[in-house]
Amino acid sequence: MKLEHYFNVNAAKLQAAATNKQDLLMEIAKEAKSSDTLKHIDTEDLYKKLLEREAIGSTGFSDGIAIPHCSLDNISDFIIGILISKDGIDFQSADGKPTRLFMYIIAPTKQRNKHIRILSEISKVLRNPSNVETLLAQKNVKSFFEKFCEYGTWDLDKELSQDYSQITVHVQDSLAFENILEVFTEIQDCHISILEAHNASKYLYSLPLFSQFMNEDRKGFHRIIVAVLNTVYVNNCVRMINNVTEKQRNESKVMITTHALSYYSGSINI
Repeated sequence: MKLEHYFNVNAAKLQAAATNKQDLLMEIAKEAKSSDTLKHIDTEDLYKKLLEREAIGSTGFSDGIAIPHCSLDNISDFIIGILISKDGIDFQSADGKPTRLFMYIIAPTKQRNKHIRILSEISKVLRNPSNVETLLAQKNVKSFFEKFCEYGTWDLDKELSQDYSQITVHVQDSLAFENILEVFTEIQDCHISILEAHNASKYLYSLPLFSQFMNEDRKGFHRIIVAVLNTVYVNNCVRMINNVTEKQRNESKVMITTHALSYYSGSINI
């Protein structure tokens, strides 16, 4: 199934009227109901589901972009829609800047893996600033989706190759950690582990030979993300992680290594 199959082409408007987060979520709920898939869903129930998802953590991930989404038990298909705020809205995004482009997803609860893959495919497009500027310039829903489709044609049911790789990311900055972890959660069938770690200085401090050079306070924040993912996602994943470090200017506090796996079997839950 192509991603464009899920676009809410029945939506009448592109520009949002809302000026705050709650009103924007209600506006999404009302627009989403214009699709045939959600006609039987109560607007207030849909709004509450979107609000519940935002309570877990904002779906605004920086650079004026947000992908509000939620899952419903009583639908069988996905709906993807779009609203644009001309002046931007405080959506509690990762970078604290106003959010202008809202691409929403309403998903069936039982199709979690496809939900994650759709999130991943959309985020690939929206993390490119050039793509976003072009999309923001569109005048109506139809032209927005037509332009969006130019950036890729995705068959969500197509089997991926069975080549897998492992990415290991050492992170010594708490803000960078949260943003980098978000990158991995957007990748379909990505198996992630988090290891709590310490800098070597924590241990060298206790050795007489090195104690004068080390300070126990330097042990600081240190976590290791170990992820196994399909090799087709590796380059884009590394690029997105580098984008995080460049924006936060903390390249010296993040180290990435990757290697192809000669053997892969089984899975683990996030």
